[in-house]
Amino acid sequence: MSSSRSPHRLAALAGIGLLAGCASSGSGPGSATAVTWPDLIVHLHATKGAFLVDPKTDTVVTNLPTGAMANLGATTPDGRKVYVANEAIGGRNVFVIDLVQRKEVARLETGNRPKHPAVSPDGKWAFVNHWGLDDGKLRLTFIDVATDRVGKLIELEVRGSLPGPAPTSMHNAWSLDSRYLFTLNRVDDELVVVDTRDWSVRRVALPSKPHYPAPSPDGRELWMVVEGKDASNPPQAIVFDLTRPGMPEVARVRQPLEGQAVIEGHHGNFTQDGRHFFMLNRGPGNKSEGTEVAVFDAKSRRLVKNIQTGSTGIGHTYNTPDGRYAVVTNYGNNVISIIDTRTMSLVKDITVGKGRMGHIAFTPDSRFGYISNAGDGNLHKLDLQTLTIVKEIKTGDAPGGAQVLNVWTNVFEELPTTVARR
Repeated sequence: MSSSRSPHRLAALAGIGLLAGCASSGSGPGSATAVTWPDLIVHLHATKGAFLVDPKTDTVVTNLPTGAMANLGATTPDGRKVYVANEAIGGRNVFVIDLVQRKEVARLETGNRPKHPAVSPDGKWAFVNHWGLDDGKLRLTFIDVATDRVGKLIELEVRGSLPGPAPTSMHNAWSLDSRYLFTLNRVDDELVVVDTRDWSVRRVALPSKPHYPAPSPDGRELWMVVEGKDASNPPQAIVFDLTRPGMPEVARVRQPLEGQAVIEGHHGNFTQDGRHFFMLNRGPGNKSEGTEVAVFDAKSRRLVKNIQTGSTGIGHTYNTPDGRYAVVTNYGNNVISIIDTRTMSLVKDITVGKGRMGHIAFTPDSRFGYISNAGDGNLHKLDLQTLTIVKEIKTGDAPGGAQVLNVWTNVFEELPTTVARR
């Protein structure tokens, strides 16, 4: 059944015109039928392909080859297709999976090591950024969802360089009217904004490596999370006003870093009601030991709670669809942490599987979550009423468990709260 717990998100998705107050150019999903919850859960495994799982029976219905390191993907708002990027060294393809036909329907070459697809709220474009450079340039690829062909290609000159195989880009998001694409240039520490009306590009300098752009649920602001360098230049969110000409910076919200032996910001996301913003300190990849979830009031931008978790190297705070809990997953140990979003307090640390905990997808009634484990490669089913693990589903049974996804999202830890089920 569809839910209507947070009408603000639907109002935002209807599109009110962002960045310089322009009128919306797209219809956007502005009704309960525009975002459809698929019947299947997709587990992307780095070595074993894409597993399609039926949550009614907790069985794998098919396993599709997607190449090595096909770790991240995105669902279309109609719940029909998933775009999967192959970020392995030498990889250049994006795989398109039809969830109704349960098969691969297209394979496109987009550039050097496709990183993380992001589908626009109106379902027109699947944007793909890239881990590597193409002829020394940062490639931005827009796939036409209707035809599954590359519809627009933009290549940006970069000025600096990165050591070894470091990613030149990371994650992406769309303005909620589908006009603006937000992506990252980690070579030169920039936010990149593409206007899909005229394909013009803005490049905004940032104080450290950019990691995660998060538009506010009302569509009025962008909170750009950067990783930080040290205590004097810490992880923080740079807040931009999307309603004013030029998208001016209006605030900087700093990670407090209380009792943290390591420093490196990771993701940040809003709660389902839009009132609070989570920001996480992970620590660097070779020392993923951060434990701090900082909770900010989204309106005042003041710190309201600092939560220490049993999960280490924390990366993501996934919201349940009903907004009651945030589930913390990580790059360190095999512990997930459950946060009650009403009290902003840690409810429980849960040990799961044999390796670090990566991602989670939920059933639309918020009853169950399916969590990937990078060590054993399987899905672990979390009962959100009892806060216990109730089942392990063999999806790979080998190291490499990565993203789990089902419904369309703009920022993949936040979920649409009013949806239709196919």
